Amino acid sequence: MIIHKTNPNDLQKIEQQLNEANRETLLKFAQFLLQQEQTSTSPESPPREPLNIPSPANETVVQALKRLKKSYPMIEADIGLLDAASQFVMQKVLGHPDAELIRKMEKLFLDAYEKWRQTQGA
Repeated sequence: MIIHKTNPNDLQKIEQQLNEANRETLLKFAQFLLQQEQTSTSPESPPREPLNIPSPANETVVQALKRLKKSYPMIEADIGLLDAASQFVMQKVLGHPDAELIRKMEKLFLDAYEKWRQTQGA
């Protein structure tokens, strides 16, 4: 099911079609998005270099997304970046392996960081 417009019932319809493990992944991602909206920006400026937080064993796509967001605090979580990252989470729900998706997500964040550095004149 591909959704092009937001409808309050879409998420519920999708959730009902998922198995228990994928429902859990969807819930974790929704909690992640909620946390992002509730997080206030800190008054101190973010570091200019990635924090390189190591990937834990058996990391899930949702955990990787959280880790990468923390590793790259200088990158603004714009709509494009979050949309691309959410596509990886949806691919996980559809059955793609975590390791492959995490590598793609790491590349996505690295590319966003490199783009940010160019705008900073670094």
